[in-house]
Amino acid sequence: MPQGSALVIAILLSSLPHTAMAQDIADLLPFTARGNEPFWSLTVTPEGSGYTDMEGTTLDAPFTEPVTEGDSLLFSSPAGPLRLTQTLCRDSMSGMVYPYTVTLTRDGTDLPGCAGDPERLLAGDWVVTTLDGTALPKGNDVTLSFHSGRITGLAACNRYSGSYTLTGEGLTFGPIAGTRMACPPPLMETESAVYAAFARVTQFDFTPDGALLLKSDEATTLFTATR
Repeated sequence: MPQGSALVIAILLSSLPHTAMAQDIADLLPFTARGNEPFWSLTVTPEGSGYTDMEGTTLDAPFTEPVTEGDSLLFSSPAGPLRLTQTLCRDSMSGMVYPYTVTLTRDGTDLPGCAGDPERLLAGDWVVTTLDGTALPKGNDVTLSFHSGRITGLAACNRYSGSYTLTGEGLTFGPIAGTRMACPPPLMETESAVYAAFARVTQFDFTPDGALLLKSDEATTLFTATR
């Protein structure tokens, strides 16, 4: 990041209240906000912002410091003011979950959308509480750890690792490899169910209290996990 951009962010941090949003502003940039019906996209970086829409409009402007309004940040953009709030947002077409909810006011019309990187929501360690809709028995420990396109964890018996892919449409897992230790039958059965469930995952979501849900195409919950 250029030295001047780092200074701008440092000044911005010092001017905002000590909220989670303020503490994360340096990590927030750059971000892309998008909306549907009509489609629009706005990318904000420490250097500037760029807007495009379905009509082929392209607008650019230098970066200016956002203004704090309640629990939101209000960004100036070449297409109009963009209000960003740190609340989960679900894309109105794909259902993909994003970390921020936005509203772009374009020519007096409020255009809702989502912003941020879904990877931020998945990253870290999770403990599985239900598998295929059934609570895991005590001692059948299953964990998920997401980091930069890799997933690792414990599948009741063996440790495993593999890859995952996030697109604008959902979440999928690549081949999962595990160690080959033998365990009592109940643990081995859980392990087999874990691997089978990974192959069916196509999307993710969250409960109101923050539990992670990994789901199939039919929106069936395959894994429920908590931090």
